[in-house]
Amino acid sequence: MRTRTTALTATAALLVTGACVTAAVATPGSGTTTTANTASGRLDDSDGHRTLKVAQDGVTLMTREPTTVTTFDLTYPPGSFSGWHSHPGIVIAVVVSGKVVRQTPCAPPETFGVDAGGTLVGSFTEVGPHHVSNPFDEPAVLSITRIYPTADAATPRIDEPAPVC
Repeated sequence: MRTRTTALTATAALLVTGACVTAAVATPGSGTTTTANTASGRLDDSDGHRTLKVAQDGVTLMTREPTTVTTFDLTYPPGSFSGWHSHPGIVIAVVVSGKVVRQTPCAPPETFGVDAGGTLVGSFTEVGPHHVSNPFDEPAVLSITRIYPTADAATPRIDEPAPVC
């Protein structure tokens, strides 16, 4: 009886304080669409090698294995979200219209998008686990560039559990 009372008290304390305990399960997305203007190509240097190191104006791009670059547009309708996920390689997202909120583990959410005057308010990279959502009233369109090991082409997305902070 004492064990049951302790368990009920602990559960009530969690509910009252707003604490949440969740299982580590993948969090799939909802409602995003990719448009048909997808393009891919292998990234080689001028000699046709499969590894590459180029630098200019303080920006360096270096690969150590065959690498592919893919570009496409991704639309987040109002209320849609990506779920927690990651990607092989690096993703660069440029918000073409609308706004999105990006979350990374244990960090405050950040809003990226286009303001009312059409000015780009931000673009972002996706490395490691992240979650993107559109809690706004307008659709958001993102121009996505993925730079990833060619060997990982069949795995563009890895569902991740929601982080516990």
